[in-house]
Amino acid sequence: MKRIALLVLFFVISFATNAQKLRNSDIPQEVRLGLENTYSDYKLQGWYFETGQYVAEISIDGQIGRVFLTAGGNWQFTIFNVQEQELPTLVANYFLNNYPGYRIKKSEYVEDFSGDNYYRLIIAMKGVGQTEYEMIFDPRGKLTKTNAPDPDYVKKDYIARLNPEAIEYRQKKMAERAALEGSGLEIKIDSDGKEGKKSTSKDVEIDVPDPLEQAKIPEEVTNAFKKRYPRLEVREWKEEDGNYRAFYENRGREMEMLYKPDGMLMTTTTNVEKDRYPRLILKDLSTRYPEAKIEKFQKVDYDIKYRRTVTDRKLTTYYYLELSEKIKGRKDKKYIKLTYDKSFRYQGLVGSDDEYDEE
Repeated sequence: MKRIALLVLFFVISFATNAQKLRNSDIPQEVRLGLENTYSDYKLQGWYFETGQYVAEISIDGQIGRVFLTAGGNWQFTIFNVQEQELPTLVANYFLNNYPGYRIKKSEYVEDFSGDNYYRLIIAMKGVGQTEYEMIFDPRGKLTKTNAPDPDYVKKDYIARLNPEAIEYRQKKMAERAALEGSGLEIKIDSDGKEGKKSTSKDVEIDVPDPLEQAKIPEEVTNAFKKRYPRLEVREWKEEDGNYRAFYENRGREMEMLYKPDGMLMTTTTNVEKDRYPRLILKDLSTRYPEAKIEKFQKVDYDIKYRRTVTDRKLTTYYYLELSEKIKGRKDKKYIKLTYDKSFRYQGLVGSDDEYDEE
């Protein structure tokens, strides 16, 4: 991981200083095909050449990425810019809880051809001319590599700089709390497996909920997800009409994948952030449902292999929305489900069949 991170850092610095902009006609066919084989739904912003590699700047759902390819068209890695507010909760919380007085100067998500994807933060103390440090997190938000100072030292130093007397006061309060009998909550397990208690603790009864009955997911389905995203973790699986939906997080975005029982991917669903709602859809909603509130806004993409198996209609990308609207004179609300096509045109209310086909 560290070797890859340093390699990416080298290319980022080189790209920022010595990148040579190219025209589309300057790009070999192998390189263009390499980009198309790596990403399907993207907008090309431009081509560059640096240190023997071709760099395609692309946009995917509004996120800017730089794709590095060899002269033979082999994909090496992609660096996506990630806004601080879009970082996974675990990553953001680790930084906020352990590095007071610091700021994030750069946050990125790196996709590597080996599947060893990760988040990369560049942090520094607030102020001018401060030393920069690198932090590497896996896709689940676990810190794996860093050259930043020890968090305990950072927090103690931060408190000391704010108020030199705060450390002594905090230590005194902790000592007083530890000296109080019965102030803590303790649950003791006897040798026979029953709950017991210390004489200084309060007796607390805990109701343990029954485990939820989960659907059994076919191995073909779980293997298909792991093959595509070996480093990502599925938060939840659900069975839907004989198919299986995976809920997970990728690059800070809530995502879903729907699989057939044999492991074939059907759709990929992405939750659209509020600041990225298409203006044309918002304008149409303001006319159709001016009093409604958007509860869910998703983009649904059909997998190309699955589309080829459907011969009776042409499947294409669409937007799925759920709205809520107050009912006059009542406390409850009514909910509205509707779809828009990829050109942001209204397609109608959702019935029993959520699939959208292009006429």
